[in-house]
Amino acid sequence: MVTKIAAARIATTAGVRTVITEGRSPCNIERILQGEPLGTQFEPQPRSFNARKRWIVHGLVAAGKLYLDAGAVKAICQLGRSLLAAGIVEVEGEFQSQDAVQLCDTTGQEIARGIVNYNSTELQKILGARSDEIPQILGYVGEETVIHRDNLVLSQT
Repeated sequence: MVTKIAAARIATTAGVRTVITEGRSPCNIERILQGEPLGTQFEPQPRSFNARKRWIVHGLVAAGKLYLDAGAVKAICQLGRSLLAAGIVEVEGEFQSQDAVQLCDTTGQEIARGIVNYNSTELQKILGARSDEIPQILGYVGEETVIHRDNLVLSQT
């Protein structure tokens, strides 16, 4: 059943109405299409993700976690901003640049997923740092953001 619920979540985030019902009766499909309330029904999300965002959430396995301070959580969840190094308080796991990671608040609750611009070793060095300090810390000019908003998807709550 867990797999069916996960599949329903993927479908509804794509904007598709989904029904889980007994599959041995092919006539159930017709009955559902005629409006009969069979099985467990899931309504589509009002604003579906584009294909890239669905891929980030459902197609990539998170290779690590970033724990964020309250300011970063607010910037991402309420203001729609990118993640900067200054908002990261802890890095968990080993991952490379362009891997997917979970973004969590300080309690460990996942708030988003995204594709990072730095590997875990680099992030350990720059966590909490301002963007203008990163070139001096790493010895090269990298990305201004740890995760750009275009590569970030808020978790469903």
